[in-house]
Amino acid sequence: MDENRQEVDIHSSLNRPHLILGGERSLVMMTGIIAAVFIFSLHQVWSAVLGILLWFLGQWALAQAAKHDPILSRIGIRSLRYRRFYPSAATPFGRLRKY
Repeated sequence: MDENRQEVDIHSSLNRPHLILGGERSLVMMTGIIAAVFIFSLHQVWSAVLGILLWFLGQWALAQAAKHDPILSRIGIRSLRYRRFYPSAATPFGRLRKY
């Protein structure tokens, strides 16, 4: 029986979430772009300080969130689509499902 057994190795990179610097990839890149706009586009000292502060605090917050759930943004968006209340709609006169 063991001679017909087939095994397929699954590479670990296929199962890991896409993280950059410890945070979710898309959110880290979006935070970096927003921080770069503050640092380079506004040409003010206060905006450069604000951009650097935004980058470090945003990166820290995203890394902390990724420790709890690496795909937090996708899960959060999906949970927002759910309704708060599902009214009961069961009836004894409902159609029977045929499988």
